[in-house]
Amino acid sequence: MSTPSVKKTDKKKGDVIVWVFGILDRGVYIFIGLAFILAAALALFLSFSNLVQNILHNATFYDLTAQNVLDFVSDLLLVLIIMEVLGTIRSYLQEGDTTVKPFLFIGIISATRGILSIGALLSIPGESLKADEFTRKMIELGIDAVIIVALGITIRVLGKLASDKEDETETVKQTIIEAPAAGGHLTVATTVTSPHHHEAGASETVG
Repeated sequence: MSTPSVKKTDKKKGDVIVWVFGILDRGVYIFIGLAFILAAALALFLSFSNLVQNILHNATFYDLTAQNVLDFVSDLLLVLIIMEVLGTIRSYLQEGDTTVKPFLFIGIISATRGILSIGALLSIPGESLKADEFTRKMIELGIDAVIIVALGITIRVLGKLASDKEDETETVKQTIIEAPAAGGHLTVATTVTSPHHHEAGASETVG
């Protein structure tokens, strides 16, 4: 039969192990976050570098093609995807948990990049697609559009659910006023505070 001292020792060991794993977990997240910051900076630098090269390659700024502009926008969207993932890591480090919203935004941005890629391909002068390839691109375009609408609706619904949950959350505080020493009544005062800082008071006398 284990003694109370042994149980306390085991509990302390367990707490130390949990603390160590927590430190290692946060350390890994911090390292990955720094790597994502570096990746975002490199992607942003390369996007502007490619744009400058395209400008210098053409005789004038107005010689830039739709392909060059769409490539630049697509590179910027890639930076946004990296930043959304970084936001998830930051949320975990600050609050200790993650949310699904950043991944929904990533899905929308990725689908937008797909639409831009197809649009760039179709806008290239003299570029002709075979019938089956054109059909496949149109199907991809439709799928990307459906994904954007579906994820947008999901974000809207999740936002409304979170708002409703916050509205329903109320803080109830009870203050009990003790009865007098000689045969009095017990009075219970209840104060309800909503998230919008509206307070309602009620009192009840118990005989």
